[in-house]
Amino acid sequence: MKSMTRNELDSRKAKAVRFTRDVLDHPDRADELEDESLEEYAESRHIQIANSNGGRKMNVKTRRELLDKIQELEEENEDLQSRLDEISDLSVAENEPDRGEETQRRRRNAAGAGANPRNR
Repeated sequence: MKSMTRNELDSRKAKAVRFTRDVLDHPDRADELEDESLEEYAESRHIQIANSNGGRKMNVKTRRELLDKIQELEEENEDLQSRLDEISDLSVAENEPDRGEETQRRRRNAAGAGANPRNR
């Protein structure tokens, strides 16, 4: 079994992705390779990862895992923004009753249409 450092393996994996995409013209397979962690890539190629990081285990996330995390954080941000909007509505309603009712009516109308009024 061949042994490579993480940097060597990462370089080889990047070359394999480019080759698969550009020369073999298989973009879907190239995306699959790109989404593999270095450990998965090494295992499928029968390559042992040399211990070049002083014994510390590095947690390397795949592209797909990172995209999923971004989606999760965006959804969480939308939820938090909705909560802030509700708090703002309550504050406006207490200070200016007429304006607060108008704001709440506009938000209800926008929510019914599936839009976030802050994005307008």
